[in-house]
Amino acid sequence: MKERPRAKQSDATLCIHAGEDRHGQRVSLTTDISQTSVFIFPRLNDLRLYSTGKKPGYAYSRYANPTITVAEKKIAALEGGEACVVTASGMAAETILLLTLLRAGDEVASMLDVYGGTTRLFEEVLAKFDVKTRFVPYRDLGRIERYFTRKTRVLFLETPTNPTLRCADIAELSRKARKRGITVVVDNTFATPILQKPLELGADVVVHSATKYLGGHSDLTAGAIVGPLKVVEPARTVMLQSGGNLDPGASYLLIRGLKTLQIRVERACSNAAQIAAALCANPKVLRVMYPGLPGNEGHDIARRQMSDYGMMVSFDVNGGERTAERFIDALRLWYLAPSLGGVESTVSYPLLSSHYGQPEPRLKLLDVSPATIRLSVGIEDPEDLIEDLTQALAKA
Repeated sequence: MKERPRAKQSDATLCIHAGEDRHGQRVSLTTDISQTSVFIFPRLNDLRLYSTGKKPGYAYSRYANPTITVAEKKIAALEGGEACVVTASGMAAETILLLTLLRAGDEVASMLDVYGGTTRLFEEVLAKFDVKTRFVPYRDLGRIERYFTRKTRVLFLETPTNPTLRCADIAELSRKARKRGITVVVDNTFATPILQKPLELGADVVVHSATKYLGGHSDLTAGAIVGPLKVVEPARTVMLQSGGNLDPGASYLLIRGLKTLQIRVERACSNAAQIAAALCANPKVLRVMYPGLPGNEGHDIARRQMSDYGMMVSFDVNGGERTAERFIDALRLWYLAPSLGGVESTVSYPLLSSHYGQPEPRLKLLDVSPATIRLSVGIEDPEDLIEDLTQALAKA
């Protein structure tokens, strides 16, 4: 796998300490929850200094909050960005960022292989405001310039993709977009900054559904936008004007989750590799989708730009929808849940969750069928996870 030059501090250290230096202070070891909607000012002149920008501080939690600030600093440090703004959800992060970057009449070039909610944002929301999206099938990414026009302002990438775990070459696509002055946005939810750093590879901005791996315990909903100040600060303004801010309590949970991100990712990556190998050997499985397998689409790209192959594994079961249903219903350890990224291992059925309602021609391009099952691998014992998958496949 690719080795990166050692930074001043490693990701494992940044997970714990970034944004939270308390040396020389007699304070709580953990970040306090500033569970308040508003902050008081001692005197009118203090409000005057704050309002005129002459004195920093906190006034209203929609604008800023000390607990939220820590979460933002930690994520920015992990991604290597100048700044971060956290939001109420991953979709809020995408919406706020795109409202910041786009105007009526602009166009977006987006991978077709993106989260279903992202597709609906482009087609059902932004389209109302005269923003057109040109979707690029995976096998056309090498000819991305064909989808650029003089109106293209944003190239939107997701890698690895949901649910087929295809990988896009961030460096090469960013190079082509940069020649046209196009802003490159990468959804880094599946890889996390532990495995992949899009800003180092040439992307302009990173977005996350922090609900997933960054939080890591399936107990919060959050999003994040990371990048240069010239993008993040205008996005912060749109966030506070539109009200998509994160709550201080959820921010505390996000900080808590980020502290164990490195070790959770390492364990789940190890589990995923073992599970992918076991599925490859099972006669009930037609195909395994996992970037760590040499024959998989995007394997060479993943090997270049990721430090490991990720925590997700998808596969096609032999027998179609009815077999998939019997398999899922026979699981005893894996939970059926339409999300991912927690410490518990979960199974998802894309046709009834992330890709529900997608037209058949699009599903064919996405390579998603009634036989497709997606696994979010947790941190349990891998032998127990494999045993449960094996017994469920035997009953399918």
